[in-house]
Amino acid sequence: MQKPSAPTIADVAAAAGVSLATASRALAGYGRVAAATIDRVRDAADALGYRPNELARSMRIGSTSTIGLVVIADFTNAFFDRVTKAIVDTARTRGYQVIISNTDEEISVEFAAVQTMLDKQVDGILVVPSLHENSDHLLSDRVNGKPVVLLDRYTNDARLSSVTTDDRLGTRRAVDESIALGHRRLGFLISTVGVDGFTDQEPSAMISTVRERVEGFRAGAKAAGGRVLSEQWRFAQDSAQAAEGAIASMLDGPHPPSVVFCSNNDMLIASLRVIAQRGMRVGHDISIVTVDDSPWASAFSPGIAVVARPVEDVGEAAVRLLLERIADPGHDPVTVTLPTEFIPRGSLAPPPPSSEN
Repeated sequence: MQKPSAPTIADVAAAAGVSLATASRALAGYGRVAAATIDRVRDAADALGYRPNELARSMRIGSTSTIGLVVIADFTNAFFDRVTKAIVDTARTRGYQVIISNTDEEISVEFAAVQTMLDKQVDGILVVPSLHENSDHLLSDRVNGKPVVLLDRYTNDARLSSVTTDDRLGTRRAVDESIALGHRRLGFLISTVGVDGFTDQEPSAMISTVRERVEGFRAGAKAAGGRVLSEQWRFAQDSAQAAEGAIASMLDGPHPPSVVFCSNNDMLIASLRVIAQRGMRVGHDISIVTVDDSPWASAFSPGIAVVARPVEDVGEAAVRLLLERIADPGHDPVTVTLPTEFIPRGSLAPPPPSSEN
């Protein structure tokens, strides 16, 4: 049996009793067409099951009304889960759809993902860069002139626009508050790429958000001067095993920290697991702070103190900035830095007297 052909706009015009040009204007929403005629044409299209040829339309107007989002793989991460939803929702309200790809933090995969977006003729690309350097593949002459906006992270190339958060100030505030409560032994658990297991040596290459957090933590400790008795730093691979080994190495040492600062929620969860295994109580025997808020952080008992980032605002700002570039590609690059907020909760409390001996 021969497969019936899909209805065409000519079929719609005939069914509605109008010209082909009128049917086209009525469905596309341009030109002067009476409201009653528009309703009749759309009713005819619905009855026939007509669907417009979006590829042909995009070729005519030079736009696909899609943007590409290239992000890391872990959508269970509190930040990327929420920021992706904010991007999709904001784009939809502006008449755009979002095509999403992931990179697994691999630069070669990022290269391929960006090329896939270009092959799909997206109008612009949002990218969470895998590296602080080596962003040539995102420059205008390499992306067919398509606008690119960096999300959450920036690179060392001033020719790219970005939307980030002030993680340095937020993490500095977290340390300041801890020092004010009397903490003198500080532990820092940092998730970073390029580390096998964990180490106490700071890696030479870190993505911008991680470096900002490290610099904020360090600035707070430095400002405290002689009030800080010890600092323990652990830079861990982004895996539960590495993170648990890192926090255990601090807690099992001769002078364990009275407060641990985690660079993200994955490090926090690993820390909570190890703390519980040792029969310690958060907010009593040890304090803990993390970056990024989540619903469960406030529901946890005690609530987890956090450096909260305006996640939805980040997604909305990134879409707005990208669409401005799509409408007017001649804009100079813009750096948008949104504020963070330190939210104290019960997980950050004065240290037990024995911890500062």
